[in-house]
Amino acid sequence: MTEIKKTPYDTAIDAVSRIFPVLKNQPCDIKMSALEIRLKSDTPIIIRCPHKYHVLQSRVGKEQMQECVTALFSNSLHSFETELKSGFITLKGGHRAGFCGTAVYGGNDLKCIKDISGINIRIAREHIGSADKISRLFIENTPPAGLLIIGKPLSGKTTLLRDLCRSIGGRFRLSLIDERQEIAACVNGKCELDAGVMTDVYTGFCKKDGISAAIRTMSPDYIVTDELGLDEELIENCLNSGVGVILTAHARDEREALFNKQIRLILASGTISHICILSDKEIGKISAIYTAENLKELFSKKQGILKAV
Repeated sequence: MTEIKKTPYDTAIDAVSRIFPVLKNQPCDIKMSALEIRLKSDTPIIIRCPHKYHVLQSRVGKEQMQECVTALFSNSLHSFETELKSGFITLKGGHRAGFCGTAVYGGNDLKCIKDISGINIRIAREHIGSADKISRLFIENTPPAGLLIIGKPLSGKTTLLRDLCRSIGGRFRLSLIDERQEIAACVNGKCELDAGVMTDVYTGFCKKDGISAAIRTMSPDYIVTDELGLDEELIENCLNSGVGVILTAHARDEREALFNKQIRLILASGTISHICILSDKEIGKISAIYTAENLKELFSKKQGILKAV
């Protein structure tokens, strides 16, 4: 008998489908396009698709919410203290369930979240080939010294970054600092999503610790990480080690990027040689690719605002 391959949607709801059978019975077009499944106590289930929210008739009761939490944590909450503290857990298939509820502090430190009242299951999808346009840069005689991918939230930055790792991770040694387990989505040491055959994945490491460990032990050509947050010391470490950097940052367009102090800092450092701008209208679509110098010149002429950091 031929086995029916599960869609990413089916895998994402696997832990909660027994509690909410209605999720299994959604039309194919919703399953193929769904981005998130939002569960909130005493509220209808909502499935978010790219251009529409589907509000289901089924409501989430308090007891059902607790059942969902138990199921997502494989009936062993005490084994997932770190995940409860961080507010999310990575599921099989690379999907991610985020939680909101009541914070429990010990002194000034957040210990965990209790009385969970909302769950957001984000569906991970691999878009093979989505990074082809920028991966070509790395095939040229002089590959980028570093690459910055810029886009607004939910524009597809992480998806593009993952596919870039898959594409160039057989040509270059990559050290992927997957701080929030969104890119390679490792579960029990196994990458649920393809991040490249020569990509070493540092799961759950903060950027500082992951970058330091990678530079010391894995001799990477590039450090890869999601969401700009590098300080001057980390940038200098990469520069002094001859390691390139590939990362993402939040900005709607070129103009907004140049007003962002962190982006201007990293451009001024010389770590980044190319910038990829994502469309704010279509998820994962590349609207422009600049060299760092071209982007600086463009805004120096048009705005007269670019000054030395």
